[in-house]
Amino acid sequence: MSVYVGRNVQVVITETSEGDMGSFYAQEVTLEPKQAIEAIDALNSDEVQVWAPGLKTYEGSIKEAFKVGSDGQKILSRVAAFQDSLKEYTMKLIFDGGAGNKITVTLTGVIFTETSISQPKNEPAYISTRLMAESASVSIELAA
Repeated sequence: MSVYVGRNVQVVITETSEGDMGSFYAQEVTLEPKQAIEAIDALNSDEVQVWAPGLKTYEGSIKEAFKVGSDGQKILSRVAAFQDSLKEYTMKLIFDGGAGNKITVTLTGVIFTETSISQPKNEPAYISTRLMAESASVSIELAA
């Protein structure tokens, strides 16, 4: 099941403290819950004892406007090629659920798994980046 979160979603990405990576409006965000079936075997044995659901993750992509300069550098540094290890982020997606309701999807343990892809290719106005998260939660604020 793939979930299209929507257009013009406010995105807040955090590395160490709330909002330290800034806030912006994404053009498009997609999320897809994934859960692999994994083989469990006995110690010192390659024989499968049981098949079990593995760790659930959330995969997706984010399409955002690319700004030349320091803003663009922040975007590109999240997915620098040949980095020693992947940094983990927290990402909040905030959008209007209609009738004044605010919906917030919070993803934790977010890593950007691939370098960004420019769209269009020759003069990038937007970049699209794949992501993976360890957990997700949803909160809904109802209008008074």
